[in-house]
Amino acid sequence: MNYPIDKENISLSALFSIYLKTQNNHYKHIIKNDNITLLQIPILLKLLNHEYIYQKEISKALLLDNALLTRYLRKLEDCNYILRIEDNENRRQNKIKLTPKGYKIAQKLRNEGIKREEELFKNINISRGEFINNTLDLIEESNKYNEEKLGN
Repeated sequence: MNYPIDKENISLSALFSIYLKTQNNHYKHIIKNDNITLLQIPILLKLLNHEYIYQKEISKALLLDNALLTRYLRKLEDCNYILRIEDNENRRQNKIKLTPKGYKIAQKLRNEGIKREEELFKNINISRGEFINNTLDLIEESNKYNEEKLGN
């Protein structure tokens, strides 16, 4: 590896941060003409393949504060990427769904992201699927650790 990192003193969070910056450069190129931000991409991708999702579910899944999520959703709605629909059974809940325009950009983001990742994994001794599974396991263990040690 030619990347100048002190492997003995680097944390996983720092490594993920560095990777995220490189990936965000790729996504910035993809969305440059679409009037969305990097922080809205996970929301669009979360909505993909769902008829709708409750706003509370998005907040929980993406670990986003509800007020911040509401601002992101408002901007996506203003750009006609999503619809927010009041739930008839519980008026305090909003159903969030992609518009056709939103579905098209979410598919583009997913497809371009997967294509990039598959190219990256061609030169690594682990598959994209294995890496995703291992990372999800790591996140689950991290959450368990925090609950046990910190009461979070």
